[in-house]
This record gives sequence, structure tokens and C-alpha cells, in this order.
Amino acid sequence: MTIRLSQYKEVHLKTPAPKSIAVYGEPMAGKTTFAGKTDKPLFLSFDHNAKNAGYNAVIPETHQDVVDYIEQAPGAGYKTIIIDTAEDMANQFELEVLKNHNATSLKAAGDYGAGFGEFNKMFSNVIDALTQSPLTVYYLLRANNDDEEGLVIVLKPKLFNIIGGYSDALIEINNKHEAKWKKKRYDWDDSQLPAPLNDILDPEKEKQAKLKKLGLEK
Repeated sequence: MTIRLSQYKEVHLKTPAPKSIAVYGEPMAGKTTFAGKTDKPLFLSFDHNAKNAGYNAVIPETHQDVVDYIEQAPGAGYKTIIIDTAEDMANQFELEVLKNHNATSLKAAGDYGAGFGEFNKMFSNVIDALTQSPLTVYYLLRANNDDEEGLVIVLKPKLFNIIGGYSDALIEINNKHEAKWKKKRYDWDDSQLPAPLNDILDPEKEKQAKLKKLGLEK
């Protein structure tokens, strides 16, 4: 097959709307309620909380269930798909691998690290399916409160890095149910964003506003 490169054209940069958003907070901080304000959401409710609360939610039992739900969601009228929570999904995939190999640990599941490879493939396949989906994606993540570091995400760093690499924003929700931006890929106009992203605290903008008021802006 012969490939052909198109001619160079002038670049006009765009600011795409958020496609994938990671949201973290302690248990009962309001992550599910926050995500429930999105446009026509479907919860993949691994912890059952969204299902029990009455949201449109399904409880996947296998990795294949997760992939099938992601593929079917656009045709069923959903606009947003929510992983609730990412660590519960990871735990379920690990248990699935252990069951497949009748093993007690990923290290013991198969030869030469096969269990780890199978688990990583499951997790990556789901992230890839979500990335390819036309729906907006929310990843909900639990966090623990550390006196020195503040809120620390529970999901293993390697797995969080996979999610973070495909996310356009990272949002923290505190125990007062306040959501604030921690990281953003673009400097969006909040008033132009859909709910619930149009009502999030932005510490950096608040800081600049205070400096401006004092005549100390950069």
C-alpha cells in the first residue's frame, strides 16, 4: 500500500471541548452526584452506588461486558459514560484474571508474568474503547486524605498514568462537595462548558482576580 502525504497548510489551532475527565475525592465526597449532572450519563457502576441511587446504570460482570456497554451506549441515546470507580474496575479485572487461571495472585496466574499481561491488556483495551467512543468520558477515582500531601488517589500510579494520559482535565472534589480544577489541557471559558464543568472553582483564576483587584496582576 502506497501512502501519500498531503501538502503543508497553515495551522489554525483549536480549543477542543473536554472529552475525558478524571474526578477524584474521598468516599462520599459527591463524585457520583457530580458526574450525574452530565448530559445523559450511563454509569458503569462497579461499586453499585449509582445503580442503587437510581441513575441509569449497569453493573458489568466481565471485561467483555464493559467493552460491550461502551460500544452500545451511543446507539442507546447516552451522551456520557462514567467509570464508577476506576479502582473498582481494576479490582474486578484482577479477580477475573485470577479466576481464569485459578490463581491467588497475578504473579501466579500463568507463566512468565502472563497474569500481569492479561490484566494490563484488559485495562488498556477499556481505556482505548473509551477514547475511541464518541461519548464524553468521566473516570471517578477514590482518594485518601493524607495530612502532609492532601488527597492522594488510591488507584495504582501506573494505571492512573494511563487514564491521565488520555484525560483533558483533572478535578478534585473535597468533603464540602466543592469541585475545583487541578489540571486542564486547555484554558476553557467556563461559561461555555456544559454542566457540571461550568461551575468549578479555579484556584489560579481566583488568585489572578485577587491580584488584579489589588493592582498586582502580572
